[in-house]
Amino acid sequence: MLRSLQGKIVLLYSLLLLFTLQGISVYLVQSLESYYLNNYQLSMESQSKLLSAFLASRLKETQGTALEDIMHLINEFSGWREVEITVLDDYAQVIGSSRRDDIAGRRMIREEVTRALTGTQSSTIRYDPRYNERRFYLAYPVTESGATIGIIYLSGSLRGVDNTLNQIKLLLLTGSGVVLAIGFFLGLIITGTITAPIKEVTRKAGLMAAGDFSQTIEVQSSDEIGQLGQAFNYLAERLNHNMKEISSEKSKVEAIINYMNDGIIALDGQGDIIHINPAARTLLESLVREQVSLNQPGYPVLKELVGDSILDDFLFQPRDMVVEINRTSPTLVIQARLAPFKQEAGAPSGVLVVLHDITKERELVQKQQEFVADVSHELRTPLTTINSYVEALIEGAAEEPEVRDRFLQVVSAETERMVNLVKDLLVLSQLDYSQMEWHKTEVDLGELAREVREQLLRKWGSEAAPIKVEMPEMLPVVWADKERIRQVFVNLLNNALKYTPPEGEITVSAGLEAGLIKVLVADTGVGIPPEDLPHLFERFYRVEKTRSRNYGGTGLGLSIARKIVEAHGGEIWVESEPGKGTRVWFTLPPAKDDERREVVS
Repeated sequence: MLRSLQGKIVLLYSLLLLFTLQGISVYLVQSLESYYLNNYQLSMESQSKLLSAFLASRLKETQGTALEDIMHLINEFSGWREVEITVLDDYAQVIGSSRRDDIAGRRMIREEVTRALTGTQSSTIRYDPRYNERRFYLAYPVTESGATIGIIYLSGSLRGVDNTLNQIKLLLLTGSGVVLAIGFFLGLIITGTITAPIKEVTRKAGLMAAGDFSQTIEVQSSDEIGQLGQAFNYLAERLNHNMKEISSEKSKVEAIINYMNDGIIALDGQGDIIHINPAARTLLESLVREQVSLNQPGYPVLKELVGDSILDDFLFQPRDMVVEINRTSPTLVIQARLAPFKQEAGAPSGVLVVLHDITKERELVQKQQEFVADVSHELRTPLTTINSYVEALIEGAAEEPEVRDRFLQVVSAETERMVNLVKDLLVLSQLDYSQMEWHKTEVDLGELAREVREQLLRKWGSEAAPIKVEMPEMLPVVWADKERIRQVFVNLLNNALKYTPPEGEITVSAGLEAGLIKVLVADTGVGIPPEDLPHLFERFYRVEKTRSRNYGGTGLGLSIARKIVEAHGGEIWVESEPGKGTRVWFTLPPAKDDERREVVS
């Protein structure tokens, strides 16, 4: 208990009360003792003064009748006042005494007697072993005409005074004990009211330290203890609020890190992995071909990832570092950023590794380079042809009408080919960057397919395979840009005509399936090899490049068709078997009622 705050306060309070009571008791006993002794001394002095008046005339003669008178007075006074009286002459010899032992004629040598011989009254208190008690002694000079002619030596018992003082001491001791006991229990009660809230604060602070920040203190007063409770409640509320914010922010950060495409790995000062997000786990398991988990050594993984020399260089001088990692099986290009994270003092306390998969970026750059090369190639071929024919005409070929006309037809065809290429590139650019202006209205796909058929048959003439349009009469109309859907039909039917011999057949059909209009352009041409199917919608991709160019193809038709269909909320795909023909499917949503009402209005 003494180790507790309540025990220390009660002990201090009890000691203070004890010392106060003892001080009061000592002062009271000393004051009473001084009072009783002063009264006793005054009584003895008055008795001595009275006796001195009777003895003054008799001390001149100490023989015969005078001596008997002295002894008579001594016995009278000692019996009346219950004191021992001894009368001395001016030489301190005993003339008479009320003591039982005969000391007459003896010389009494006492300090108080010696002083009395000089005419000065003297008194003292000392223990007397004859009576086993304290006694009061008074030496009173008997004078006549200024000269000391004798001494009255009184000895009185202080047993009564001592008994009274002892009773008072016992009473004070008993009272002090009672007061101390009452004070102790009152101290326990009072300090309990003080320390109980402090204990409650301590207990709930422990719960807060364990993570429970919902603790509150019931405030019952406005004193310092109440203010402590209010401060604790405010602290608990702020901590609870801050911890919720920290937890929320932590959850957000963890969610962001976990759903990031970039891989993040954190290593502590010993090199163990303390955090790894799913993207990093997937990348590492693809790169180092082993399971990666928390708390496992991370430096061997990094060494496998970036190489011994780079890791050693980084550990020797921690700094931001970017390393590019290339893998061919599977094809991966990873950009690894290594950075130390530091303590408050600035010393490195771990390593942060960010893995960024730039495979698609590199593929995109490569495709862009290939696109530029393809465009350059597609433009260079007709320009070279035009240039050579123009040079031939300049050098004299223009003088022959047949040669001149043939050369000009070639120049015109190549020019038209470049114009078509530029148009297709502009359309793709507008579709890629959502800059295309759509003029949507109700479109009858059957009617549109028949218009395109007539248009292409006039263009292809006798080289064209027959085109059949088998569209249901009750086929719903679509809400679309008619000219763009026309371009889809033109591109698909142009491709079919290119790869279908005149004796073959091309069919355009449609039906309603799963709430969508499903259109099929099928031919009985040469078909497409399986290895080419995944690349058909890539720009400038041709299955038979020489034959395509002979028909004026740009290699962009299917790319444009896919962009237009997807922009209208549909899909497009290809099925083909070499030697049996090709089937191109695309879907479009039918026009909704509100779209039809918009047209009517």
